[in-house]
Amino acid sequence: MQQPELGQQLAALRKQQNLTQEELVEKSHVSVRTIQRIEAGEVLPRLSTVKILWRALGAEYTFNTTHPTHMQTVNHPQHQHQQQLLVAVVAGAVYLVFELALTAMDLAWLTSSDNRTEGLRWIYITLTAGMIGAYVLFARGFLLLARLFENKLLTVAAVLMMLAVAASGFVDVAMFRTSMEELSLPYVILAIVVGICSLLFGIALLRLQDGMGGLAKVAGILEIVMGCALITVLLFFIALAVVIPATVVEILLLYHGYEYLSKSRTQLA
Repeated sequence: MQQPELGQQLAALRKQQNLTQEELVEKSHVSVRTIQRIEAGEVLPRLSTVKILWRALGAEYTFNTTHPTHMQTVNHPQHQHQQQLLVAVVAGAVYLVFELALTAMDLAWLTSSDNRTEGLRWIYITLTAGMIGAYVLFARGFLLLARLFENKLLTVAAVLMMLAVAASGFVDVAMFRTSMEELSLPYVILAIVVGICSLLFGIALLRLQDGMGGLAKVAGILEIVMGCALITVLLFFIALAVVIPATVVEILLLYHGYEYLSKSRTQLA
């Protein structure tokens, strides 16, 4: 649909709901300036922004193939997507627990002269496998958000983060009994690679602000800070301090996505 028809339909649908532009901002998390420019016909927004606005107004749409400017209200089942997001939320919490346990073990070995025994090696391998598996399920939630909000960068970044976390786990296990001197180069390379992936992930999360609001902004900023710290290598301790709040905010972001779908189903019922 082209302008000014799109803006006219948005304004008409908003007024049918007896909503002001500011109230639509609260429901959609799209900025008031963007809504004003769309309704005035000044800009042609991205399709994902249009979908967010229509969902906030209790409607989804399809383009009629005979009359492309005609919009129809439709109701798509979203129960499966909601379940996937809930699984991702739980997986994120499990991932955080495993990551904290592994970090505690690593710090204990770094600050003591005790050797890593074979028994502890199998505990470490088990925790690492659990951490990787949990992160994959966690990241699948972001793949779903990427599809819902047509965020291609988030799709790429989430896949890269899966690979980066898996690679990090494999390196940790492979070098379990390696001396600190031999660990330096592999971990420098790993920190830079993970940092780049985290930086891309953060930028992609920032693009979720339309629809997901302030949580997406906070999550994006934390991931960017973590990525920049890892890329410098010397500031890796900042990444260690940021990883917990970043993961917590990302878990909350996925739960917000679950609530977003729940509201959409209720409005369209």
